[in-house]
Amino acid sequence: MTEPQPALALTELQRDLLRLARPPARRLAMARMLGAGAAALGLPGLSRAGDAASLGACIALPEETAGPYPANGAGPTSSAANVLASSGVMRSDLRSSFGGAGGTAQGVPLQLTIRLVDVSIGCAPLPGLAVYLWHCTRDGGYSLYTRELRDEDFLRGVQVADAHGEVSFQTIFPGCYPGRYPHLHLEVYPTTGGAPRYDRKYLTSQLVLPQDACGAVYGEARGYESSLHAYARISLAKDGIFGDNSPAEIAAQTVTMKGHPAHGYAGRVVVGILG
Repeated sequence: MTEPQPALALTELQRDLLRLARPPARRLAMARMLGAGAAALGLPGLSRAGDAASLGACIALPEETAGPYPANGAGPTSSAANVLASSGVMRSDLRSSFGGAGGTAQGVPLQLTIRLVDVSIGCAPLPGLAVYLWHCTRDGGYSLYTRELRDEDFLRGVQVADAHGEVSFQTIFPGCYPGRYPHLHLEVYPTTGGAPRYDRKYLTSQLVLPQDACGAVYGEARGYESSLHAYARISLAKDGIFGDNSPAEIAAQTVTMKGHPAHGYAGRVVVGILG
């Protein structure tokens, strides 16, 4: 399925009006309810996932759509640049633009570690593969696509897995926009034959952000007000991408996180690939 287009970012005036209309205590209470309520009720696919072992052995991540904003040379919007062809995309810190623009994405810091494993041989590490990670801003916009971000290319980058099959990215906690549950996009490529090319990719998938972290960030961190409203209207079960995945697949796709909105988060996820 295709993804809905994220809403435009709120102006500073709109943010101020929103803060006045919703006192912080009420906003925080709402966020905590959204972040923990479904898990406490034990709703299918909505529990605090991230530990695939609770639902079975390591599994291959399901193939998912790249969505309408991949900038990988194969998206439906042909006017967008192919960042995979740029040497500047090979980086670990995704917060600033690298293609000549000077913008920096603001938001709660997120240090994300991704471990690639081959599920066909007992989840052995897969060193040497390239991971392309991209995601939206705290307002739900995408660099190179959203109107005011077309000259920016932040929150996109590629890293090559080390001997342990791991890559690490420094980025921000993504926002939530109408019609989608909070997520990150990734693609896995071989590193032979030059720059990553879409027609050679091994996997396109999406990662789920855990409910407790979403509730805390959207309820407490400045700049995520529009995300809180979108998050209140979506769930994994309603999401057009994750909604038909099994509980085991959701568990495998969910990032395990530790941290706090005031200090940032550290997240880890294992990405299983069929060798």
